[in-house]
Amino acid sequence: MALNITLQLNMKSLITDNKGVLLLIGIALIAFAILTYFVIHPAYLDKNNGMYGSKLGYPSLVRATGGKIEVSTTTPKSREITHYLMGEGVCSSKPILVPVIPMAMVQEVLVEEGQQIEKGQLLAKLENAKALIKYESAKLAVSTAGAELERVKLGSAYVLAQERPEVEKINLASILEQQTFAKQRLERYEKAHAKGVISKVALLEAKEAATKMEEQVSRAQLSMKMAESGVQQSILIAENSYNDAKQALAHREQELKAYNIYSPVQGIVDRVLINTGEYNQDSGKPGFLISSSLWFDAYFDQADFQHITTGLEATVSLESYPGSEFPVKTSIIKPVISFNSGGPEISRPLRPRGSGSPEWAATFKVKLDFEKLENNQQSIVTGMTGFARLKITKQATTVPRSAVLSISAGSGLLYIAEDDDSWSLLEVRIGHVDEHYVEILTTLDPEAQVITEGHRSLKPDDKIKVHRS
Repeated sequence: MALNITLQLNMKSLITDNKGVLLLIGIALIAFAILTYFVIHPAYLDKNNGMYGSKLGYPSLVRATGGKIEVSTTTPKSREITHYLMGEGVCSSKPILVPVIPMAMVQEVLVEEGQQIEKGQLLAKLENAKALIKYESAKLAVSTAGAELERVKLGSAYVLAQERPEVEKINLASILEQQTFAKQRLERYEKAHAKGVISKVALLEAKEAATKMEEQVSRAQLSMKMAESGVQQSILIAENSYNDAKQALAHREQELKAYNIYSPVQGIVDRVLINTGEYNQDSGKPGFLISSSLWFDAYFDQADFQHITTGLEATVSLESYPGSEFPVKTSIIKPVISFNSGGPEISRPLRPRGSGSPEWAATFKVKLDFEKLENNQQSIVTGMTGFARLKITKQATTVPRSAVLSISAGSGLLYIAEDDDSWSLLEVRIGHVDEHYVEILTTLDPEAQVITEGHRSLKPDDKIKVHRS
């Protein structure tokens, strides 16, 4: 009895003396319990935790007790996926060489390098005094040829004295009338000779006269035919001469226009190659270089070739305008792969870009037309560099990003839950990958149960318990 009382007194004294230490121990135990319940236990069951797949992890415990590993599954979904393709490039334009045709003195140059010009704008003038003289001579030649044509039609040309059908028609009519008289005379002489009124000599003379008249008629008819045919040919010759004179005049007129040099396109004067006071010695030598139109040549990786078509909307970011984006649209796709990384063609491999060994740039060129640049056209010039960002949207079969393991070189692995508690591996080809979904290019059963959680620690003989989402 006395001993018990003594122990109780000692215990109370111990508690009293160590009250602070005991309080700390109690707080620590409570904190450990809370930590275990809210942190350690959830982490132990967390499938994404590093401990989960270790020998001390939850799957190992379940496996050791003959239980089933819990997994979550979902079915493939058809979704509209959007991804962006990036390409380096440069602003480009079409170089237009404006030739100087006449060989003459440069009278005046009216534009400067860098100047914005319109189509049809006058660029320069050449001395045209000699061309004007030739033009006036050509006008006189047209007038002369026209007058000659009218004279031929009237039949008054001295070189066409035998080609007058009207005169030949009068002559033929007169000879035919004389032939009629000759025939009538011969008939009378024949009757008179039969009656013995006239001699045979007189009859023969009448026959000879009728024969000569027939010969004259034939000649007159031939002359008539020749006159009718010849005058048509003469008129045709005169018409050809007149038309030739008119064409020569048109040629001189065009030559005269060439002494004023106009811009064939709208654009910017890149270079001026002639100066006032110079003599143009070479016909057709370029006088001006004009940069016409404006677009962006972007170089995309060959892996993007199947995705890019004409008419796609995109944006261009230029180094000269940080933070600005210019709307463009794909217009021409050049179906040639070249070793070009967006600048000059390269002659040696680039640094490794993921394969572990040096790689070559393999790109193709896409022409991107700027849109709505009326207010900014003078601000964007040829040679500016930048990046093109092209938006691609399509319908595709997808699975959650967490479902695909071992993604490499366009392929990956899916864990498929079977009808019972088993599972299998399926190698698939993959397309676009983002932070949430992966595009599956391999044909998948729409009802396939794709494991999204719990599969990272699975071993070949493990049984699974499926939670469908």
